[in-house]
Amino acid sequence: MVPVSTMAQEKSFSEAFHDFSEKHSRFAISASYALGEGEPVVMTAGPAVKNGSIMVPNDARWHIGSISKSFTSTLVMRLVEKGQLDLDAPIERYLSRYSDQMHSDWKAVSLRNLLSHTARMPSNAPGRITEETFDDEAFEGRRTVLAAMWDKPLKGEIGRFEYSNTGYVLAGLIIEEVTGQAWEDAIRTEIAQPFGLSSLGFGAPQETDAPRGHKSTFGFKSPVEPQELVSDNPKWMGPAGTIHLSMADLAKWGQLHTSACSGHQPEFLTQESCQIMQSPVSSDYGLGWVIQNSDKTGQVVWHNGSNTMWYAMLILVPDRNLVVATATNVFKPERIDELTQNLIALVPKK
Repeated sequence: MVPVSTMAQEKSFSEAFHDFSEKHSRFAISASYALGEGEPVVMTAGPAVKNGSIMVPNDARWHIGSISKSFTSTLVMRLVEKGQLDLDAPIERYLSRYSDQMHSDWKAVSLRNLLSHTARMPSNAPGRITEETFDDEAFEGRRTVLAAMWDKPLKGEIGRFEYSNTGYVLAGLIIEEVTGQAWEDAIRTEIAQPFGLSSLGFGAPQETDAPRGHKSTFGFKSPVEPQELVSDNPKWMGPAGTIHLSMADLAKWGQLHTSACSGHQPEFLTQESCQIMQSPVSSDYGLGWVIQNSDKTGQVVWHNGSNTMWYAMLILVPDRNLVVATATNVFKPERIDELTQNLIALVPKK
C-alpha cells in the first residue's frame, strides 16, 4: 500500500503540472520524472499545434535540441573506453585525410576541448554556408560545412569557454571517421538500440499527434509541419542538436547517467567515464553537461535545448537519484525552467 504522504506528494506534482498546463494551454507541455531505477512518470497536456484540437499523448516524441550534445559526448566516451579515441590527442590524428586542408589551429585541438566548448571554435557556421547547405544530407553536409571553415585560424584563447555548435559537428565527424558510420547510425547502434531508447530519431517528429514546433514572426507563433525544410536546423547539425525522443526515454537517458556515475551501469559507461563527463572543465561545463550547485538540491547536472521552435530541459539531481525532464513546442525557456524547478521540489521522496 502506498503511504498517504507519498500519495499527497504525487498529487502535488500532478496538480502543479496541470495548473501550469491550464494556464498555458495554447501549446503542448510535457513533464516526466524518474527516481532511482523506477519507471518514469510522464504527464502531458495541450495541443499539437497552437490552439488546435489534436491533443499530444504521453508517448509523443519531442525535439530536444542541444540536449543532443550529451548523446554525442557519451558516444565519444564509449569510443574512448574501446580504445578508438583519446580525449586529449590532437584531432589531426583522426582526420589525417583532411590534414592538408586544415589550419594548424584546428589540427591541435582535442576532443576534450570540443566537448567542453574550450576549443575556440566558431559558435556556428557562417550564414552563407548554412544557407547553401541547408538541404544537404547529414553525412556529406558535415564535410562540406567544416571544409569551408577549417582552413582559417581560430580566434581567442584555447581553454576559455565559448559555446560552439561547430565544435560538436566536428566531434561528430571524428566519430564518423573512426567508426565508419554516419553519426546518426552510430547513435542508434551504440546508444538507442542497446539501451532501449526506442523512440529516438532525428529532426522534427513526424507523427500526426506529435507536437509541432512553432516559429515566431513579429511575435506571432505559427506551427511548422515536419515535412517543411525549416522544421529543424540543417541535418548536418545533428551532433549539436537534432535528436527527438519521448519524455519517458528522455528521463531514461538521465537515469542511465545517474546509474553509471554511481558505478551501476558499466555496460553503458564506466563510473570513471561518467564522472569525467560530469566534472567541469571551464565555466561549469563538463563534457555535454552543465554542472552547478543549488542551495535547494545540492549538485545538479543539466542541459537544455532548442532549435527556437521547441524547448526542452533535462536535470539530474545525483543526491536524490532523481531525473526531471520537461518540454514544450514553443520557445519559452524561462517558463519551462521555472516549471522544472518547481516540479523538482514536488517529486516524491523514495
